[in-house]
Amino acid sequence: MSGAIAVFVKTPGLSPVKTRLAATLGKEAAEAFHLVSSQSVSSVAQSLSLQADVKSYYAVAEESALNHHYWDDMPCLWQGEGGLGGRMAHIYQTLLSEHDFVILVGADIPQMTPTELLNAASWLCHEDQARLVFGPSVDGGFWVFGGNCPVPHSLWTDVVYSAADTGTQFFNKIERLGELKALALLQDVDEVSDLLPLRDALLNLPEPLPEQYEFIETILSARKP
Repeated sequence: MSGAIAVFVKTPGLSPVKTRLAATLGKEAAEAFHLVSSQSVSSVAQSLSLQADVKSYYAVAEESALNHHYWDDMPCLWQGEGGLGGRMAHIYQTLLSEHDFVILVGADIPQMTPTELLNAASWLCHEDQARLVFGPSVDGGFWVFGGNCPVPHSLWTDVVYSAADTGTQFFNKIERLGELKALALLQDVDEVSDLLPLRDALLNLPEPLPEQYEFIETILSARKP
């Protein structure tokens, strides 16, 4: 069975990125964070592709940026129009028409690991049973979703995103679709206060990738008190 993993990104200069970080650190630093974090996540996705039959993609927010040099290390898909739920639905449905299962991840969890994603891919690689994976984030959202079965469009769009209970809403809706596997709780980055816990998580990785080392050096070590 073949799978796909899509990393959701926005393109600095074309869309606002990490606006709450930008309010404190400035626009340039927030954009740098997003790009280096995106590269860390894409390196994890590509590491997964080397270990399993899973093709890696960027899901790019702007149609005009599909050929942007920021995203030239993986194939790109346009997220489409609408809110986050509709855009995730579009990418999921598009990739599920070409692959047996699909994994969606955000670009602001650079401490995710190939081992965790391989665990998800192995679970989803099942022909006869509808299966899903879900990984919650500390802020109440989720950092990963995957499935090997159709997900109704209304399920995606009926969730209130960027809320304290977004993950709970989404989990309660998807658990009826098939057998569900929960993955690790991870910390994403929205505020400056999230940077130190993220640094610690990266430093505690057993086998960090070079891009994850770069993330620590170029972003977190440069953080001013």
